[in-house]
Amino acid sequence: MMQSISDKLFMGSLILLMISIVVSGIGFQFVNWRTQVTDELDGETQDSGSRKKAVMDRQDKSLGRVLRSYLFWIAIAGILISIGLSWLSSK
Repeated sequence: MMQSISDKLFMGSLILLMISIVVSGIGFQFVNWRTQVTDELDGETQDSGSRKKAVMDRQDKSLGRVLRSYLFWIAIAGILISIGLSWLSSK
């Protein structure tokens, strides 16, 4: 009984984790990331270093949005609770 609850909680939390990463983090940036990077580089030289820096800055901002998301932390808490329930049911 407790094992099935733990499994369902884990799967639900995993789905919520994926949704929170897509919604608050990466979103659909992968579709048009090249055009966004070139827009950020207007006025700068188009060398490889500045392009890499712009891409890294965009990724850092995305990661920051994910870590500030409540859905992300709710999903992580659900995964940890399901691991605890699974551990308790095995004893």
